[in-house]
Amino acid sequence: MKDRILCCLLLPFCMSLSAQEVQEETPWPVKVEGHVPVKPGEHPRLLFRESDLPALRARAQTPAGKALIARLKVLLGGGEAMPESFRPVDAPFGDKSTPIELPEGTYSMGHAAGFGLLYQLTGEQKYADLGLECFEWAFQGVRDLDGKGRYGWKGYTGDLRAGPTLGWYALGYDLLYDGWDEKTRIRIAREIQNFEQEGRVSFTRLAGGASHAPRSNHWGMQVGGAALALLAIWEDPGVDMDRLRPLKEKNHQAILRAFTGGFGDGGFFAEGDGTGSMGSHIALLPALQAWRTAGGYDFLSPRTHSQWMGMRWFFLAQMKDGEVIMEPKRGGYPWNVWGRTGLSGAGYFAIGYGVVPEEFLPGLWWIYKEFFEAADAANGTPYDSPSINPHITVLAFINTPFELEPQDPTDTWPKRIRDTKRDFFAWRNRYKDENDVIISVLGQSTRGYMRAPNEEFISILTQGQHKMWGEFTRGVRGEVDQKEHGGSVLVFGDGGSFGVDFSGKSGRDVMLVWSGDVAPEDNRMELNGTKLSFLFLGDGKDPELKRDGEKIVAGEQEVTLKDGRVSFRF
Repeated sequence: MKDRILCCLLLPFCMSLSAQEVQEETPWPVKVEGHVPVKPGEHPRLLFRESDLPALRARAQTPAGKALIARLKVLLGGGEAMPESFRPVDAPFGDKSTPIELPEGTYSMGHAAGFGLLYQLTGEQKYADLGLECFEWAFQGVRDLDGKGRYGWKGYTGDLRAGPTLGWYALGYDLLYDGWDEKTRIRIAREIQNFEQEGRVSFTRLAGGASHAPRSNHWGMQVGGAALALLAIWEDPGVDMDRLRPLKEKNHQAILRAFTGGFGDGGFFAEGDGTGSMGSHIALLPALQAWRTAGGYDFLSPRTHSQWMGMRWFFLAQMKDGEVIMEPKRGGYPWNVWGRTGLSGAGYFAIGYGVVPEEFLPGLWWIYKEFFEAADAANGTPYDSPSINPHITVLAFINTPFELEPQDPTDTWPKRIRDTKRDFFAWRNRYKDENDVIISVLGQSTRGYMRAPNEEFISILTQGQHKMWGEFTRGVRGEVDQKEHGGSVLVFGDGGSFGVDFSGKSGRDVMLVWSGDVAPEDNRMELNGTKLSFLFLGDGKDPELKRDGEKIVAGEQEVTLKDGRVSFRF
């Protein structure tokens, strides 16, 4: 407490740090209010409960539901029989193998879940039988449609591939359970419990993070996949609860470590964007949904880590007619970002709907309908189903909030992100068109197995163009003057500052002001011997800048200096 008092006496921007401290002291995860514990043998349980089935079956009869079911059947290879296309069992697999081109509808680790959803919606036994055959294929060594065959029940290709494999088959078990006899249920539950690949990876190891560390993209894929499996078979007939009970606590702690050691409170990942997409969406975020639905614990609130893991992709991107521009892409594997047709960057909506806080869900639904719905429908991939992996379409069917009234996120979403772990800052003024303005900066280098280097400039994305503005040194020291409209001021270690004004009082939607000896050349003026540079963006007309004593007037906005840093008056 003494340190906090001293901090706030010395640094006017400590109010931002104290907000983080409050978040860090909040109990996490929290118990889900009114949660009804899952009974042994009760299924479905992971992503929805039996009480949700009537609404989902009604959804299947709507035009949107029918479109998603039709897409799911395409991805299952027809949906009425096992797919004709599958990766040959004797084909080489692994990262160093030559990729095999396989058509859409090829057998995958998501096929069991796909047939499971069809069974839940129709009650037809043939789908439960097909789902069981998926498990038999897996046990025989048939691998996923991944070009290099890296996902499979048998054959070691790394802990990060084993985690999702185990997790998505577990979802299939959950959705197919009621269609099997007791002997089959027990056999499959034990296969999940005893999952092992060549003595090098096991369910037990995956539950607590088998390899690497939370700052690696491997971590979320391991512990997320294991969480889906653990919650799927919990207390079911035939499992060894003496073995599973300690794993649940182990997994609980491993998921917390994914946040405290990997993802910050603004969703920024230690290795950057593309790796962060892998570490969050392939298994971890769906596992958080399962922990809430089946486990009764909410890792999604009250802290903001998972919120921004789900929302940051939309906040930082310009979107139009199904096309996306997100620049810069920081850190490792940039090709994963918005890679909608594959696995690593797919399902940002389908998965996001299940983990975004309730108050932000109408905004996410609005973004989809405004920028993606028509293009996806025209491509035959409705409601975020362009991925060739059928479990993404399963998630889209279950999670898409068709019943909600969409609402422009300009009115409901925060206009500013701060990740206090990485000193990542971002601002966005609205969600409308090419004149939307997205501003960001990464203040410190990340410390993952791969890295995203710190930046000494401000990134601006507008009109489909990425621009780097200005230059500062000695890092970002803090943030002051946060405004309700999303504006604020950064203080740099070199004594300079950078202000964001979204009020529109200047005459343009966005006004940026830089103070200091290295202020950019744009619209440069001096005030009391300090250089100031102005940049105007978005809709509107550039104002005439006028010096008026101790201030510079831009339209109806006034810019002054406070302790040498930019300050706006309202």
